Amino acid sequence: MTTKPLDKTLIQKCTRWCLVPKSPTGLDWKRHKYQHEPQASEQNAVNHSLALRAGIQTQIAVLALAVILCATLAVAVTAEDTIQSNAGTWRAGQLQRIDQQLRESASEDERLELAARKAWLRRWKPGQMPTAPQPSSLQPPLVDEPQLTTLSRPEGVGSNEWMELVAKQTRLLELDTDEDRKDNLKQIIEVATEFESMLTKKLPASLQGLETKTGWTLAFARYRLGRALAYRELPVVREKWPITDTKRYDDRLRDAYQRLVDQAERGRPEFILLEDRMLRRSGQKGQALELLEANRNAIEPRWYLKKRRDLLQELGWTPAYEEAAQLYAESGLSEESPQFDP
Repeated sequence: MTTKPLDKTLIQKCTRWCLVPKSPTGLDWKRHKYQHEPQASEQNAVNHSLALRAGIQTQIAVLALAVILCATLAVAVTAEDTIQSNAGTWRAGQLQRIDQQLRESASEDERLELAARKAWLRRWKPGQMPTAPQPSSLQPPLVDEPQLTTLSRPEGVGSNEWMELVAKQTRLLELDTDEDRKDNLKQIIEVATEFESMLTKKLPASLQGLETKTGWTLAFARYRLGRALAYRELPVVREKWPITDTKRYDDRLRDAYQRLVDQAERGRPEFILLEDRMLRRSGQKGQALELLEANRNAIEPRWYLKKRRDLLQELGWTPAYEEAAQLYAESGLSEESPQFDP
C-alpha cells in the first residue's frame, strides 16, 4: 500500500483547540480552524483568554456594585421605617398625655387648646404630612385690597380730602412690601396709623362696612398696621429696634387687632395670618395650628409651610416638626430664598 504525500495547504490548515466563552459564567472547548500559521493561532487563543478574563472581571464588578446598591437601599428603607415607627410611638404617647390633661383640666380655655392639639395629632400620619396646598376652585376667591386710585370719589367726601386719602394709601403701599417691610417698619406703622385715622374721620359710617370697597380699604389698613406692629416681635427687628415699654406695645397691638376684628370679625381668610399670630403669641399654639390648617387653601404655600413648621417647633413636637421642616426645605420656598415673614 502506497502513501500519498500530504498537501502543504492541508498542513497549514491545522486544527486548533481553544477556550471560548460558553456563557457569561462558564467556559467551553470549541474547535476552531485557523487559516494561519500555528504561531498566529496561539496568539488568537491568548487574545480569547484575555478577553474572557476581562469579561468575567467586569461582570464580577457589576455584581459587586449591585450588591452594594441593594444593601444601601435596604439600609435607607430600614432607616426610614425606623423613623416613622419612632414617630408613631411618640404620637401615641403624646395623645395619651393630652387625654390625661383633658381629664384633669378644670379650665375651659385650656381644654379648648388641648382639644385643638389633639385634633391635629390625630389627623397626622407620620411620613404622610401634606405638602403645600394647591388652589381650589371650590375655595371662595379672596377679596383684593381696593386701590382708592381706581375708585370714584364717594359722596360726602370732599375733593381735597379724597386726594389726601389716595396719596396716603399710595405711600403706604410703596413702603409695605414683602421685600422692604422690615426695613421700613417705623414708617409703615406711622403711615398706617395716619391712614386708618383719616379713613375713620373722613368716610361716612355707611362707607366703613365690608359691604363697600372703601370699607375693605379701611380693613386692609388696619391689617397692615396690626401686621407691622406684630413684626416688632421678630428677633431680627427687636435687635435693631428694641421694645422698651412692653405693656404699651402690647396694648397698642391688641387695640389695633381688636379694631380689625370689630369691623371684619374673626375667620376672614384675607386677614387670617394676623389672627394666627395673635393666637400664637397668646400661647394658643394648638388653636393657631388648627386655624392655619382650616385656611390652608387661602394662604400662600410659602407662608403655610413656614408657619406650620414654626408652630410645630414651638409646640415641641420634634417628630412632626422634622417632617414639616423637610417638606418646607424641599419646596424651594424656605428662608434661604428671598422671602420674608408676612
